[in-house]
Amino acid sequence: MRQLSIEVSGSNDVGPCDCCGSKSRTVWGFVHRGDATEAAYFVQWTLGQVERHGANFDLIIGKWGDGTESKDRCAVSMELHRTSDGPSFTVIDAVGRPAASSELVGKPLAREEVIGTPLAKQAFELVDAVWLQDKRIAEIVEAA
Repeated sequence: MRQLSIEVSGSNDVGPCDCCGSKSRTVWGFVHRGDATEAAYFVQWTLGQVERHGANFDLIIGKWGDGTESKDRCAVSMELHRTSDGPSFTVIDAVGRPAASSELVGKPLAREEVIGTPLAKQAFELVDAVWLQDKRIAEIVEAA
């Protein structure tokens, strides 16, 4: 199986957050397996507040490139929380997440549509690649 690599793309800061007054940051990019794009990703967190708020990882998984359409891709979302055993990712409903309303997404998936499926394994592999390779999320990795 080919190794996953990331391609960083952009970032945006907004805020302040209503509950803590800090700004939130979103970074995004693509995850590739060999030469093929496997997913787009978005990571969102509140600066300086990872312990309090955690972070969100949104994936748009599916076929990319010429001849593909949004119906070829789905949105999968995860929340990161810090636990006494370290970082923990939980699949959540993608409906309502910003990535789910992207024109790149054919269907945002509910948690129940992901858990226990091969897509769940794929999603966790993709998040692992982002976690290990995207240096822009260092604050999240260090806080977790």
